[in-house]
Order: sequence, then structure tokens, then C-alpha cells
Amino acid sequence: MGFYDAFKDALSVAQKADNVELYRQLLDLSAQALDLQEENVRLKSENAELRKAKDLEARIIRHTELYITLKEDPDDLYYCAHCWDIDRRLVQLSCDNSDGTFICPHCHTTGIFNYGKFQSTQNEISEMGPYCF
Repeated sequence: MGFYDAFKDALSVAQKADNVELYRQLLDLSAQALDLQEENVRLKSENAELRKAKDLEARIIRHTELYITLKEDPDDLYYCAHCWDIDRRLVQLSCDNSDGTFICPHCHTTGIFNYGKFQSTQNEISEMGPYCF
């Protein structure tokens, strides 16, 4: 017999005994039990979200530039370290593979994710001279 069934039986007994005060107290107890049940559901949900965030945080790999990656990510995606630090939000960076730079579409943080490509692009620009544009 569950809590609800036991409580229902107790209410029935109190009503049959014509004990108004006991019946009133049981109704108050019922309201408190419902409040506790709602709080329990809320706390379980909050606990699950906190566990999920903690598990995600354990997967974060920080880099010298303002991007982060996730351990065991098959896609090897780059995320904004600034957005993660401020909002605990994973925002995928827009990476320009031609020059090795990135920009966050949310906070507009920029940086370099591939120094080899970036340096190569800078060398090409400097070889063109100052009036090539």
C-alpha cells in the first residue's frame, strides 16, 4: 500500500468517526505532503542538471587561446571559452580554415586556432606589399 492509499484510508476513518479536528489535521498533512512531493521533484531535477553540468565541465580542455574543446569529441569542435566562463554555455566557434582564425557568433571573441595557417597568411600579406588592396 502506497502513501496515497494509506492517507486516503486514514481520511476515510476520520470522516466516519466524525472527528472534524482529526479530519482537518489530516487535510493539512496532505497539503504538506504534496508540497514535499513537489519540492522533491524539483530538487531531483535540479540535481540532475547539476550532475550534467559537472560531467560536462570535467570534459573541458582549455587551450592557450580563447577556445575550449571537449575530451573524446569525435568531431573535435571548438567552443568559445568566454561564453563558457560567463554563461556555462557551449557556443561553437566559426573557424576560418584558410587563415586559422575563429570568431564567436555570440560574443564576437576572436582568436587564432591554427598558428601555422595564420602565420602563413600573414607572410603572404606582407609579401604583397602595402598597396596591394
